Amino acid sequence: MKNTDKKNGHLLFQLDLLGHAKTNAVLLRMHLTPQHTKVDFGYTTGSIYARGGWIKMAKDTFIENVTTQKRYKMINAIGITIAPKKHNFTSNKDWRYYSLFFEPIDPEDCILNIIEKEKGTLNDFNYYGIVLKMNDAVEVM
Repeated sequence: MKNTDKKNGHLLFQLDLLGHAKTNAVLLRMHLTPQHTKVDFGYTTGSIYARGGWIKMAKDTFIENVTTQKRYKMINAIGITIAPKKHNFTSNKDWRYYSLFFEPIDPEDCILNIIEKEKGTLNDFNYYGIVLKMNDAVEVM
């Protein structure tokens, strides 16, 4: 269902969702604009690694509409390195906020997946079943 109530096309969804593994970053919010879809994450290192380990993002990461199977390519990233480069943490108490930018998704009620690696392991930052309801969006400037 397309949303015609929002005037400027800039929609913000507060999500606070975990990925498919407890060690994934928290998906904080999605910002839909006519130019792109911005997805914000927060990552906190754990005690698994003495110095917090590392993070990176695959250059082929995409958003997929579950119903239509339409895919939206990642076009930019801020605050995270793109593989094969890695951001190495210095302690197991470090954190990082980062944003991924994708092609603009259609502003309609939908269920999305964010996929770093298809059929990936728990180390990949994959997020399944993200429900976006246009009535839940906040219009922002």
